[in-house]
Amino acid sequence: MLSFAKKISLAIQIIISITCLLLPILSVAQVQVNLKQFNQVTAQVKELKKTDLVLSLKKLLSYKDLLGSLTVEQNLVYFKLLAEIQLEQNRYGAAKSTANKGLSIAKRLASPSILISELLYLKGFALESLGHIGQATKEYKKGLEVAESLHNKVQIAAGLINLGAIAYLTDDYKRSLVLLNDAYDIARQTDDEELKGTANTELGIIYSYLLQDKQSMAYYKQSYFHFKNAGMLLAAHNSLNNIAINHIYNKDYQQAIDVLNTVITESNKDTPSDSMFSVYSNMAWAHLSKEDTNAEAAYQYLLMAKQYLQLTEKNDFKLQFYYNEANVLYELERFDEALISITSAEKSFTNHEEMPQLKKQSYVNLINLKAATLHKKKLFEQAYNLKSMVISLTDKLYENEDNRSITQVRLRLEAAQADKQNKVLDNQRILYEANLNEAKLENEAQRVYLLISALVALAFAWVLVKLIQSQHKLKVASRIDTLTGTANRRCLMSKSQKAFKLATTTKIDLSILMIDVDHFKGINDRLGHSVGDQVLAQVATLGANMMRKSDTFGRFGGEEFLVCLPKTSLKSALEIAERMRSSIDGYSWPLNNLEKVTISVGVVTLADDSDLIQLIKRADEQLYQAKVSGRNKVCG
Repeated sequence: MLSFAKKISLAIQIIISITCLLLPILSVAQVQVNLKQFNQVTAQVKELKKTDLVLSLKKLLSYKDLLGSLTVEQNLVYFKLLAEIQLEQNRYGAAKSTANKGLSIAKRLASPSILISELLYLKGFALESLGHIGQATKEYKKGLEVAESLHNKVQIAAGLINLGAIAYLTDDYKRSLVLLNDAYDIARQTDDEELKGTANTELGIIYSYLLQDKQSMAYYKQSYFHFKNAGMLLAAHNSLNNIAINHIYNKDYQQAIDVLNTVITESNKDTPSDSMFSVYSNMAWAHLSKEDTNAEAAYQYLLMAKQYLQLTEKNDFKLQFYYNEANVLYELERFDEALISITSAEKSFTNHEEMPQLKKQSYVNLINLKAATLHKKKLFEQAYNLKSMVISLTDKLYENEDNRSITQVRLRLEAAQADKQNKVLDNQRILYEANLNEAKLENEAQRVYLLISALVALAFAWVLVKLIQSQHKLKVASRIDTLTGTANRRCLMSKSQKAFKLATTTKIDLSILMIDVDHFKGINDRLGHSVGDQVLAQVATLGANMMRKSDTFGRFGGEEFLVCLPKTSLKSALEIAERMRSSIDGYSWPLNNLEKVTISVGVVTLADDSDLIQLIKRADEQLYQAKVSGRNKVCG
């Protein structure tokens, strides 16, 4: 019996020993299987997250408890993908934390990895979305340095795109154009459809900031096609949303509504809350702004947007919502509620002096709306004080610029010149390379001849560039009044003629304002022509700032200005004229011995006029009536 027990004990010991020997082998095999499976899963996640964020996240998180058995590189891939999904879900705080974990693990690497650059970009984007622009810039620069050290074109372009976006957010449009165009050129040399889509998107945004809507729309459409080619439905929807915003800026509200309906129809459970908030907000604004305005429909879309507002971490979205809500409530004549929304929006403007230009403009618009609301409530003194504040803020908004028109022309000119110059130099380079390839030099004389030819070609290219620059300057000079920076008489007549033709063909309204500075000769005689010129320039600035994008404001001659208002009824034109008259009448002139300047305005709307000249003549007659009835008046 004892012998049998010893045999059993010995057998158990042998089994234990064999198990101890096999366990490490089995463990290594299991790790190898896990590593191989992880690489397969990450490939699936990369594809899935283009269309199904929930499933892609579920697959990725299945490795959460196995990170210890993965390599450092695989850990970085895990945290990169997780941060990307969190950003797509608009979970910016979580994405920042995830990127930090990945960057902490990256310190174990023996040499730099492009994954570090990607994690830095992801952290930067999370910070940017949370409103921490300065911190985001630092992370983007670090990521770009890593990408450049590894000579990775795609990530270099991504870094330039990130910094280009920061530049336009901080009003540095020139730097933004340079960075984004550099990124665009790199992206075109790759097969990366996502990178091309992103580069086109950001260029669309910067050109939208510069009010070059046609160029902006072209880039948005290209971004949509690139994202579609990449199978990135959510990113493609973002491009459609940008296209809709462009339509809204151009007052093509029905087109905007059609595009936004497409996004709503194709959206699913994975569509980020920020995207849906933006879509419904834009839908509300389009319904509110279109000619047959529908404030009730706009309010219903705002309520839909509000469902997603609670899920966003972006403070700017809250500002956008309350501003939109206040406008809708104003149209619905629910003035007390509108004031509550305005108060909520004002909380986002903690220090409007340090805000970028675009946000300062939003602040001025908000104060202007508040003044209009108080006026409707018959709180006239408060409304008057706020209106005065609007005028003061508007002056500050452009105090560092000659005037708004000159700034826009300068920016457009720089962009056009850069494009032309690049094309000329590129054509010269191609020509030079072709000549070089064809030349089979057999002696020194031929080399000298080629060198001289190249120098002649370069000299010709330089002359051509200078010629193009001169042509652009001449073109601008022929359309802009040099004193006021607004359209000159030639440009006014050209644009007004087109508007007249469209109005007579389509049977839509067209109104003309003829404006004259009262007692201008007396200002020149008493204070000198220098002061007179300053008066004309400031009157032009105040008037032009009140115009819509579709309107044309310019100097008709001497102290006379003309405004062409397409799609504008007589009633609306009279209101615009009265606002302009009141603004100039109430302006505080920072000039010695000049207390007040007034204007007289004649207003007419297209009736049975046979041509534009007849319409302008009628406006001039109304101006005369304003003059003879005492000046500082609007007649129409």
